[in-house]
Order: sequence, then structure tokens, then C-alpha cells
Amino acid sequence: MARPAKAADVSTFAGAVANRIRTRRKRLGLTVEGAATTAGVPAATWYGWENCHSGVPLSRLPAIAAALGCGPSQLLPAKWSAVGSRQEAVGRE
Repeated sequence: MARPAKAADVSTFAGAVANRIRTRRKRLGLTVEGAATTAGVPAATWYGWENCHSGVPLSRLPAIAAALGCGPSQLLPAKWSAVGSRQEAVGRE
């Protein structure tokens, strides 16, 4: 039986996702406004995600990843991304 997530686990996960989104966007030279527009969300929402003022809804991860030119699993911390990579591969079959 899986243990429930601790608050620290959740905040660490959220912070890692936010950092990966921000790092990827900056590496690509995109503005928050440009990335947000491409993902179909207001810039204020994107700012909130990058600064951990609001959590990134998993349902939005594919749109965020597309705006950043990567797969959703690339935005997840390493210990979760292996699962995401397998799920993405299965989804393409």
C-alpha cells in the first residue's frame, strides 16, 4: 500500500516542476508572456506556476510542455519522470 504524500514531498515536487518550467523557458529565450500565450493561459497564471504561488495542474502539463518544446515527463523531477516517459511511450503506440 502506498504511503500518503507528505507536505514536504508535495512542496518539493511542486518546486522542482516550477524550476524546470522556468529553466526551460529561459534556456529557450522565451518570455513568460510568449510561453503563456502558446500554452493558452494568462501570463499571470504562468508566473504563478514558475514562482510556486499556484500548483501546476497535471492536466495543463502537456500544453506547458508543448509551449516549451519538450515532453511532459521532461518537466517532472527525475524520480517521477521515468514513469512519465513510459506512459508517454505507451500513449504513442
